Amino acid sequence: MAGLPPAWHVTSSFQPLYSVHSASLVGFEALARPVSASGEPVGPAEFLASRAESGIPRIDREWRRTHLARFAAVDEGVGALHLNVHPKALSAESIDELREDIALHGIVPPRVCLEILEGPAPDEGRLARAVAACRALGVKVAIDGFGMANANVDRVARLVPDLVKVSRPALDAAAGLEQARRLLPSLVGLLHETGVQVAVTGLADAPAALCAIESGADIVQGFYFGGPRSGLTPDPMATELLCRLKRLHATSGADSLV
Repeated sequence: MAGLPPAWHVTSSFQPLYSVHSASLVGFEALARPVSASGEPVGPAEFLASRAESGIPRIDREWRRTHLARFAAVDEGVGALHLNVHPKALSAESIDELREDIALHGIVPPRVCLEILEGPAPDEGRLARAVAACRALGVKVAIDGFGMANANVDRVARLVPDLVKVSRPALDAAAGLEQARRLLPSLVGLLHETGVQVAVTGLADAPAALCAIESGADIVQGFYFGGPRSGLTPDPMATELLCRLKRLHATSGADSLV
């Protein structure tokens, strides 16, 4: 594959996202899994950090092509495909390439959401133009890792994405567990005031998931609702867990799970 060292390859896995309001599956985040010649997995961030910056746009596109091909092969017509994109790789030209790639696989643009990672962009103006190109194409835009690095309020205000993703573990690490639990509803409310939807990610257990629901999050994601997997078949158990937490929130709240 272009952009990868010899004998390396990348596999795709998909982690589900669920709507809190409808308690239904609404999408899958495609995750790259670089694998070395010896069969050892390497984290995507670590892999990109080991490559020259000039090669990031090419690697980024190759990964998206891999995800699109795999998604099209197993697509059951449910939910959107969320594709991560490094800010250094996003431009109006890259959106033209994306248009060609999704057309090749017969995927309609509204079923694609580009998730802009939290890293720095060489030119925030170029990033804004790329987002405008996404809107013209019909592709949705998300900002991932809100509160980390450059994924801040300024970027949200400048780009006005469709979705902002807040990592619960990152918030806990920055503010402490109890303070994060108090802050999350205010943070979600602030983001809602800008007109965007909010996803809370990294939810690994019932208390964290219930905290996200109590905060007013629109979408939830994490191992509690399903880890990365090769297929796209909806999991009825995840929907049942979400419905149970919504009922619990309506009656007693998070204290019964702590």
